[in-house]
Amino acid sequence: MAVAGAQQKCGARTKSTGRPCKNAVMKGTSRCRKHQGEWSPQGVLDRRQRELDDAKRKLAKARRK
Repeated sequence: MAVAGAQQKCGARTKSTGRPCKNAVMKGTSRCRKHQGEWSPQGVLDRRQRELDDAKRKLAKARRK
């Protein structure tokens, strides 16, 4: 039985040792940030933010020329 307020652990198996991951799960999911993958909702948000930052950086560089 889980203690109220305690975070669960990810549990995904690591490639190197085969042991369960000990990272805390992300809110609303059953895996940690590392093991969710690119197409999880958080992964998509992270990718979109990176793309937006890259576009801003590219635009700023073009304006300096």
